[in-house]
Amino acid sequence: MLTQPLKAFVLLFLCGALVEDATIFALAWWAPDVWFRLFHHAAPAGLETALLRRAAGQWAAFAAVQAIALLRWEAQPIWLVVVAGLRASDLLTDLSYIAAVPSLTTPGWIALTPPAFLNAAFIAVMVLAYRQAGRRGAP
Repeated sequence: MLTQPLKAFVLLFLCGALVEDATIFALAWWAPDVWFRLFHHAAPAGLETALLRRAAGQWAAFAAVQAIALLRWEAQPIWLVVVAGLRASDLLTDLSYIAAVPSLTTPGWIALTPPAFLNAAFIAVMVLAYRQAGRRGAP
């Protein structure tokens, strides 16, 4: 059985990540010009929009898996480990992006810096919750 604070953290992380990933998917897919203006104060050129939409596909997958986990994690705690692995796959992408782009606006720094550190906390919370839940629902 999960302690109440840990259960609250699980819900906070799952809901927050779902909202974040759904939002950045929508922005990247349907308004890439806004993305580049907001985060880089620049217009997209060449393949940048296609690569941004590729990343948007990953964020859509994140949102979908996190939505399933939000609905299923209490009955099947294995979903906590699934989303931990999902977030682990994104652990260094934001830092890599920050290192690679030629310019970032203040909103770009604010939006893109915290996720790497939040992903690390997210992974720790999900694994701890899975262990505390007694690994029910594991194959």
